[in-house]
Amino acid sequence: MAVSGSFVHAADRPVEVLLVDSRQLVRTGIERVLTDSGYLVVCASVAGFAEAIRCARIQLPQLMLVNLPGERVDVLDGVRKVQRQFSNMRVVILTDPSDLIVQERLLQSGVAGLLNGNCAPEELFVAIDTVMGGQRYVSKSVAQKLAERRMPGRSATPFDGLTHRELQILLLVAAGRSAAAMARELCLTRKTVNSYRNRLLDKLQANTDVELMHLAMRYGLVSLPG
Repeated sequence: MAVSGSFVHAADRPVEVLLVDSRQLVRTGIERVLTDSGYLVVCASVAGFAEAIRCARIQLPQLMLVNLPGERVDVLDGVRKVQRQFSNMRVVILTDPSDLIVQERLLQSGVAGLLNGNCAPEELFVAIDTVMGGQRYVSKSVAQKLAERRMPGRSATPFDGLTHRELQILLLVAAGRSAAAMARELCLTRKTVNSYRNRLLDKLQANTDVELMHLAMRYGLVSLPG
């Protein structure tokens, strides 16, 4: 398998990777691709951010590779926690290129790389090479869509002014979560969740959760299954 040029000189100093993917079969496949490169070592392979953070404290990997499709709330929260606790560790996210609002938030949070989840292994190697060299890597397809969103004449979305926590609550409301479920997932009280929800309704000029859901769908923040 072809790898990027500078990896040829890295055999004596392999990059240690912490892999995060909730699907065991997919995780096993990605781990095999990384290991077969001959220049990357998967020091741990886990299903979610909580376990990843525990492993990172022990293993101290150089890079975290995250592939959690559909778990945007966990990714947004997990990335912030990782950046606070492991400032020297690079984080690369495999993502859906249509998920522009979440991608912008991830870049603002300081992730080193954003890749199309359907990228070829060769691009993954190039991304790892780039971020380990101290630069940021964004897949061409992702970068183009992000650039188009900021072109003159393109109007801002109603969500651009939301805080990190407000965006999380919006995503959970749009997913049909109850206040109790949101409180458990975000480790907040129901009173706090309802406070954020009321703030969302006010900011987005909506009257009900259904209106919030329709607004999120209109701007492509969520989509109907099927």
